[in-house]
Amino acid sequence: MRWLCFLVSVSWILSSFGEVEFSTEEDVSVHRFAGSDLVRTPTGITFTQSGKLLVVESNTHFRPEGYTGPATDQIYWLKDEDGDGVADTRVVFFGEDLRATMDIATHPDTGAIYVATRNEVLRLWDEDHDGVADPDRVERKIIFLETEGDYPHNGISGLTFDDEGNLLFGIGENLGAAYTLIGGKTKISDQGEGGNLWWGRADGGDLRRFATGFWNPFGVCHAPGGFIFATDNDPSSRPPSRLHFASYGSDHGYQYRYGRSGQHPFISWDGELPGTVPMLAGTGEAPCDVLFHEGNLYVASWADRQIERYPLTWDGTHFDTEQEIVVRSTGDFRPVAFAVGPDGALYCSDWVKSDYKLHGEGAVWRIENWQGRPREMPSPLERAKLMVAPVEDAKFPEAYWRDPWLATALIKTLAEPENIQLGLHRPDPENPEFDAHQRALMLLAWRKSNPKDPTGVARECLRDPDPIVQLLALKWISDERLEADRGLVEAIAQDPPSPTLFLAAVTALSRIDGEPVDDGAIQKNMGNRLKRADVNPVVQKAAFRVLANREEFLSVQDLRNLYQAADVDLQIEVMLTLLSHPSRKASEKFAQEALRDEATDPRVRRFAREVVGRAAQPLGDAESQPAGDDLAEWLSYVDETAPAKRKAQDSGWMDRGRLVFHRHCASCHRVDGFGKQGGPDLTLIGERGRKHILNSIVNPGAEVAPQYEPWELLLKDRSQRIGFLLGQKGGKSFFADIAGNEFTIDYRDILERKQISVSLMPPGLQRIMSREDLASLVDWLANSR
Repeated sequence: MRWLCFLVSVSWILSSFGEVEFSTEEDVSVHRFAGSDLVRTPTGITFTQSGKLLVVESNTHFRPEGYTGPATDQIYWLKDEDGDGVADTRVVFFGEDLRATMDIATHPDTGAIYVATRNEVLRLWDEDHDGVADPDRVERKIIFLETEGDYPHNGISGLTFDDEGNLLFGIGENLGAAYTLIGGKTKISDQGEGGNLWWGRADGGDLRRFATGFWNPFGVCHAPGGFIFATDNDPSSRPPSRLHFASYGSDHGYQYRYGRSGQHPFISWDGELPGTVPMLAGTGEAPCDVLFHEGNLYVASWADRQIERYPLTWDGTHFDTEQEIVVRSTGDFRPVAFAVGPDGALYCSDWVKSDYKLHGEGAVWRIENWQGRPREMPSPLERAKLMVAPVEDAKFPEAYWRDPWLATALIKTLAEPENIQLGLHRPDPENPEFDAHQRALMLLAWRKSNPKDPTGVARECLRDPDPIVQLLALKWISDERLEADRGLVEAIAQDPPSPTLFLAAVTALSRIDGEPVDDGAIQKNMGNRLKRADVNPVVQKAAFRVLANREEFLSVQDLRNLYQAADVDLQIEVMLTLLSHPSRKASEKFAQEALRDEATDPRVRRFAREVVGRAAQPLGDAESQPAGDDLAEWLSYVDETAPAKRKAQDSGWMDRGRLVFHRHCASCHRVDGFGKQGGPDLTLIGERGRKHILNSIVNPGAEVAPQYEPWELLLKDRSQRIGFLLGQKGGKSFFADIAGNEFTIDYRDILERKQISVSLMPPGLQRIMSREDLASLVDWLANSR
């Protein structure tokens, strides 16, 4: 997958409509079809089969006191009676008891109008084509969401239809509230698993979960051949927002119950865990609708005030794409939803203001020459590969074990009752035929077939030597609250093989006990375990490493208490925490006392000197370095460091590398919870090998994942900032600059933002280090796994 901001033409057109200016691709034209006099705060938009434009006007989304307007949402038919390309009048198509209405869609076969409110899908008809819904054919609650959740835009939305006319739609994370989804005679209940895509017949019957692992799939669309795409409307602390290619049964990795930040090891944002699939692409912020047209996807980025195009290229099992900007504005333009008119123009509803509250403004824009170059789409036979894995002599093709999109089909096939009954694919670490990744997929299949685990597969997998298999077993126990497995989980929590598995085990125990496991609850749990007088050193060290923002959660006195009973490794980590602790004077005083204490281990002294600022000079002498950036030359340069010297120093050598990391890398990267999260977490970077590590230093732009591409911001005061997006909360966006300094921007102050496909990691970093500094850094990172 590649992701970058790409402008198709260097020739852009500037159009102005009052205070709204648009930059567009060459030949694209934007015209106001309707303004606030006809529609205010619009959301969904669709054309009827007879060519009437229907637009939803929200009158209930965070309605302020004293707001003047209808008591419920309205659906208007906007009419251009004189044919001049601008709407003149409106007719109320329907407006009875509509609240938090998010989407509207026309059935491609029957012409029925489907409407999605937060808690309901209803079906309307206009058989006499008079532009008003037939009062005797209003079908309420063909789909209904029973829940106490009431946030207006994380319920039902994203209406679309498949090739057979069946209904697909999205439901957001519902803020973790319990729910029951009802369609026909089907009722499905759940809580806290995050957002989902759902499938049902056109009348709402035969309801089933189509795909899971979303935050809020606000926009959903279908391409001929059965290909489904969805936007995901929030990245929280795991930017960017995501664009997905979904297939039946696909898991996109997010679960709300494990925290809004998305940082828990049970959460996968870009296909990191076996059984989950990567995003198709990163999008602009707050993506709303997604439209398929001739092999291209179009996304309405509400916060970035732009319309994006994603040309699709089939890569055998999935799509690749690059982002193109079709229309962008720095004014009051907040695109929400799309509809293609009978004239071929793209119509776009516009919320206008950045305020979630109703504000009385609105627009619909008509865009011409917006179409990208038509792209060839794969045949339905290609999609069939993603539905069922072929099996011959109880064996599956190797590709189904290795490709994350095919793995979804493999898990479904393995989970079929006849395959489970054969027992041929039970995850057994003693079976040399299958490696750890294959055992992980087998575990997921057994879980899919028997969620409550009557045969104890999860317990068996807790004894697997592979940490990922153990992690997935703990996730299974946690998700399903498997009380029978408590004993083994407690054993892992008391003697954790790694900090990650410790966090996973503690989370599973909390879930079994019915306690919350969101970010705040887990941080409090870890902090309380750290402060217990009877905590053993292994647990103490693990809890310390997984405690998020430990320098903010623990006082300097807390750190002093930990230090007194800690081993040398934990004492070093206490010193590293002091480096970023907000109580700077108290931290330096503590480190100075450690330096004066003759009993302080020499290894700890090195880090204590760093806290008090006595080790600002490089640890080695400057040496002759390769002239260019050739990786082979730099490998040879690093490997010339005397092996005997490196081995003799042992832990001291690794400490040196760790200290170099905290001097040069920790402003943007983390290892074992230390450092900042602007760039990729390097805790497991050692699995990639020394060559990859050194290349990332010498050629920092060679490989940049989409979530770590920096953002270029143009602010209201015309100043510019560049930084990593750390996350969003409320109306604030949090960034870190190239020096690791964090800054906060109110999104209302951002005129324009775009992600740039470069690395913020400074080039030439290796040149400011001595040979031994660089060699020790590479060795220490290579040992991090």
